[in-house]
Amino acid sequence: MNDDGVKRRGLAYAKYLSDLSPEEWGRINESARKQGEEEHKAFRKKFLAGQCWVCGDALSGFDPTKPCPHWLLLPNGFGKEHFELITKSYGLVKLEHYLRWVANEGAFAKNINDLADEGSGKLVELTIKYKNLQWSFSCSASDFGGHDGGGEHSKRPHWHFQMYVDDKPFIRYNDFHAALSEQDIGLLAHMRNNPGKMRKRFAGGTGMGDVLHESTLEQVVTMGRSATTDDETNAAPIELSTIVIAEPGKTIKGEDIYNLIQAAKAENVTVTSKLRSLQGANVTTVVSAGPGVVAQAVRSGGRKRKRGNQQMVQEVREWRERSKRQSNPAD
Repeated sequence: MNDDGVKRRGLAYAKYLSDLSPEEWGRINESARKQGEEEHKAFRKKFLAGQCWVCGDALSGFDPTKPCPHWLLLPNGFGKEHFELITKSYGLVKLEHYLRWVANEGAFAKNINDLADEGSGKLVELTIKYKNLQWSFSCSASDFGGHDGGGEHSKRPHWHFQMYVDDKPFIRYNDFHAALSEQDIGLLAHMRNNPGKMRKRFAGGTGMGDVLHESTLEQVVTMGRSATTDDETNAAPIELSTIVIAEPGKTIKGEDIYNLIQAAKAENVTVTSKLRSLQGANVTTVVSAGPGVVAQAVRSGGRKRKRGNQQMVQEVREWRERSKRQSNPAD
């Protein structure tokens, strides 16, 4: 396949997307949502039966003449050398979508870390996990444009992939320069040309980027529930850190905070949702990925950002420790 032709058609697709009216976007998005939901339903039925929705074979099967995304589930016979066969038939977006579906069969959203503030600013950065398998996708601006230094494959628009099995590397980021498809180039170019105005949404493939999007944060705080055991805490997908500061000239009674905490436990809601009703206080809450969320495997070439507002989180932890030492009943 001619790489220049793929890039040209991909950029033409980006222009087509940019020329769409809001009404046309609405119709396309609604149609894609319905199709995605139907396909995800079919995928789940096949997956739970041990079959691949794409090729129809068993998930444990490997036929080197039939490249398929389910090979990334490590069927017997699949080796690193077969990865390029997959990428010749399936682009970044299609493989990402498939593995998102797989991950959510294990646990909703927390096995898909696509949080921008945990990456390093690349066009594509996410890590997906299912059982003992972990896959990571990466595409920087220089990857998108093609660059020198990695052979002929690096000069074309490409992306990088990493796969770990039992916490050990199976495919490393620098093993391959996988070519971006026309669809990949079109979508990424459109997103670059319209920063902050476009979000990739995957029916059935919800990740932490969706869960912690600004449009859902209020629901997370008000409708979530607190962990009741250490196991639940360690597996939690979300962490709420709250600082309560008395307004100027006012004081906060420890008894009032204690009563709100007890009420939260009784109602099985988050303590944060109750503290927000505290009178005479300024309440600030930081919502971040919890300890149960898979860590993003950031590829070198950028500075990894820390999870959440670390200064505020640290202040909350120090406040809790002081409360414990003082045997404050509000803790």
